[in-house]
Amino acid sequence: MHSKRCVDSYPMKKTTFSYLLLSAALFASCSNRQGVEDTPKTSKEQIQSLTSEMVKAEITDNLHAFLLFYNSDAISMPEYQPTLDGLHQIEAFYSIIFRRQDIVSFTKTTEEIFDIDNLIIEIGLLDKSYRAAVTDTIINQHGKYWHVWQRQPDGSLKIEGEAFGFFHHVANPEPLTVTFEEVEWNQQHNGTRLGVEYPFELRAYNSMMEKGVQTRDGEFRSNYFTEDGSFKPFAEPTVTGMAEIKPYLIAYSGRGQVKIDSVAVFTYDSRYLDGYVLEYDMFRVRWTNNDMQGRTEGKGIRLWRRMDDHSLRLFREIGTHNYLR
Repeated sequence: MHSKRCVDSYPMKKTTFSYLLLSAALFASCSNRQGVEDTPKTSKEQIQSLTSEMVKAEITDNLHAFLLFYNSDAISMPEYQPTLDGLHQIEAFYSIIFRRQDIVSFTKTTEEIFDIDNLIIEIGLLDKSYRAAVTDTIINQHGKYWHVWQRQPDGSLKIEGEAFGFFHHVANPEPLTVTFEEVEWNQQHNGTRLGVEYPFELRAYNSMMEKGVQTRDGEFRSNYFTEDGSFKPFAEPTVTGMAEIKPYLIAYSGRGQVKIDSVAVFTYDSRYLDGYVLEYDMFRVRWTNNDMQGRTEGKGIRLWRRMDDHSLRLFREIGTHNYLR
């Protein structure tokens, strides 16, 4: 119909040949316009649109709209907050965080997209400024995030996992956490996710991770990354490629006069994908520094790549810490 209206407006005194040329041109033009309008969004465009809407919901304190982006059994790993399991805990956490933060500005910028099987892994940067409700001061955060989007039966996407942290230490992390007393938790976790089998393969690799931490051998740890790997560590800039990863881990492992008393690295949950393994991991370390004893706990998300020899190497990783009271 569109092409015919365009043609009917052309003066009838033109020649038949000119009429046909114009008809063909207008038909092609209208068809091309229709084609552009109907072109499906790429994975990156779709993810960027969803993330933008999610940020908007947080800025406007629209908790209901915000929670619609999550699966019912999603895993959330915010910096300093112990792992949140399921929508009930995620809602309990964010309902309090939303009240504590009057957001001034907030952006998330997608850096990388990995579309694998029924998952789309989004890795990006965040910048957030907010007025703290208690102190009435402006807090600025600069950091990184992962969203693991899962395709739903109806074709939509929802978050099955997330992690985010900062490129800097936070002087007072307590307002970024929610204690067990503040909310009614549906369950507490101590180790691998309830009912999830801990794959032997990942158990073996995590045993090697434990050895690298225990012996403070950064070079040994770097051997488990791919040459083009990328690591987003706690409170520090991203390191990418073996030329950055190896010296970083060597330097990190040699800091201070710390003795590692015990270390546990384990899989909380995992997904075996085509050519990759997605792992939600956790760790616990007990250490001694001179006469002082302490412990460090944290969690993160890893994307392992299956190599030609069928071994696994770390391709992408983000790590966060828990605030221990």
